Amino acid sequence: MKPNIHPEYRKVVFHDTTVDEYFIVGSTLQTDRTIEWKDGKTYHT
Repeated sequence: MKPNIHPEYRKVVFHDTTVDEYFIVGSTLQTDRTIEWKDGKTYHT
């Protein structure tokens, strides 16, 4: 793979509005929004 051409893959918090539950998933989503998770770490949403 070529360096510096792929988006950053990171853990984000996904909100499933159907059941109003939150999950940590891997994603290349680009966002400035963050949330503090149960483990005390801050993740993008």
